[in-house]
Amino acid sequence: MEEKKEIKIIISKDLLKDVNGYIKYRKVSRDKFITDAVTHFLCEHKKIELREQLKKGYIEMSDINLELAHEGLKCDGNSIKTYEKCLVECE
Repeated sequence: MEEKKEIKIIISKDLLKDVNGYIKYRKVSRDKFITDAVTHFLCEHKKIELREQLKKGYIEMSDINLELAHEGLKCDGNSIKTYEKCLVECE
């Protein structure tokens, strides 16, 4: 069984009123509501961090990827020239 720890939080009266209204409507405990809310927040924050890391990585790699694309085009261009030369020679 997972060990649990009691904590104390301080929130505004208006927010507490909203929380109490929600838990009454959904028929869940305040503990479950807060645990689920924190879990959801952390999960969403991890997704945002991952997207930012991916974005940063794509930006950092963009110059290298562009250079590789240009190199590939050069190789393709040389291959086409060689192919066309062979075709001319065969005629």
